[in-house]
Parts: sequence; structure tokens; C-alpha cells
Amino acid sequence: MLKYKNIKEQLEEERRKNAALQAKLIRKTSDIDYIAMMCDVELEVSDEETDNAEDMEV
Repeated sequence: MLKYKNIKEQLEEERRKNAALQAKLIRKTSDIDYIAMMCDVELEVSDEETDNAEDMEV
């Protein structure tokens, strides 16, 4: 059986999903940075990526 979700419930659910995905992305990015640091590898960072990283901070 299908359950009806009003717009407010849908919005809250999507915000929770988005927050979880952002946390995952930040964790994966920091893992990659750590591995690169340990292997002494330089990663290219563009200005756009730097701006996005600042926006992603929770």
C-alpha cells in the first residue's frame, strides 16, 4: 500500500537525505586527501573546487 506524503514531509525527507550525502562526500574527500598526503602525491585543486568545499562545510 502506498502512503501519501505531503510536501512538508517530502521536503524534510529530502533534506535529511541531502545532509547524509553531504556528510558522506566530505568524509570521502577527506579520506582521499589523507591517502594522497600519506603517499606524498599532489592533487590538483581548482578555484571552483575550493569554493564548493567552503560551501559544503556543515
